[in-house]
Amino acid sequence: MNLSTTLRTIARQYPDRPAITEEGVTLSYAAFEDHVQRIAGALRARLGIASGDRVGLWMENGIEVLPLLYGIWRAGATAVPINNKLHPKELAWILENASAKACFVSPHQAERLSELGPGDIAMPVIVTGSRDYAGLIAHEPIAGVPHDAVQAAWLFYTSGTTGRPKGAVLTHRNLLFAVNCVYADIDFLGPGDTIFHAAPMSHGSGLYGLAFVAKGGHNVIIPGSFEPERIFGELQRYTNVSLFAAPTMVSRLINHPLAPRADTRNLKTIFYGGAPMYVSDLKRALALFGPKLYHLYGQGESPMTITGLSKAMHADTGHPRYEARLASAGYPRTGVEIRIVGEDGRDLPHGEIGEIV
Repeated sequence: MNLSTTLRTIARQYPDRPAITEEGVTLSYAAFEDHVQRIAGALRARLGIASGDRVGLWMENGIEVLPLLYGIWRAGATAVPINNKLHPKELAWILENASAKACFVSPHQAERLSELGPGDIAMPVIVTGSRDYAGLIAHEPIAGVPHDAVQAAWLFYTSGTTGRPKGAVLTHRNLLFAVNCVYADIDFLGPGDTIFHAAPMSHGSGLYGLAFVAKGGHNVIIPGSFEPERIFGELQRYTNVSLFAAPTMVSRLINHPLAPRADTRNLKTIFYGGAPMYVSDLKRALALFGPKLYHLYGQGESPMTITGLSKAMHADTGHPRYEARLASAGYPRTGVEIRIVGEDGRDLPHGEIGEIV
């Protein structure tokens, strides 16, 4: 199925439940679905976006990100979320490489486009909050939903550490598998669950937000730079809170002066990954927050679905290799097979260190 079907289904079940909140402004699931239908209609009729076309998103976290993402899918197009920290010339390269037909940018990002020459981006650029954007969400809606499960949904550009960034093609089926892996391996979710988006929604936080949308959870945007005191404060306002965090973010949380006395009863899960975590930091986090940590591993080509270390394993201090497990990336996720190979590409015996394929 097209992943936007999950939104349509949940909007019919829980139309009045909060779907997305940013600094006191909330979209219900009914409003979320309405925006998606109208954005999809405008993409097709006003911007000429056809099935399979690519549409860029160069945005800071904001209330518009998910409606645009699902609106692109509802139009049958492919989203290209791009790291907002990149230089505008890197943005231009990715848009050209992806053959994007349009790009949405947030106001701050739009200001940065002044660094480019007049011909660097040869496509419509729509700024959220502008009159053009208001016209999109006032457009005549479309009711139909495409149903091609193997169509590209998300073009995920890697960091380019070995050269130019490379676009990993994620289909709707890939993303639906990743969504279901959350329920299979981490937590069952429902309308009473919340996810804080304090990390970029163009990457891990946004990918995990899809699982919350599919179950009617509440996506709460924490704008601006990551501030531990803001997280501790927001925990008092929401229930069953999950948070995607890089290890550096976890380290800042546990070492903040508020951490020892913060009320974290509303914290349900911290998903962490993207880099190694010090075992000492993990032990401190477990002592402060309890068994609420889940370690995930998986690059853009298989987003956060390759291996994981469960909350129960984090809490199993009696295991004979407890510290070794904490220092690891865990075990293969449900429905995932991995191989560990040597330099010659041959499988290594169990317990040997090699390359994951």
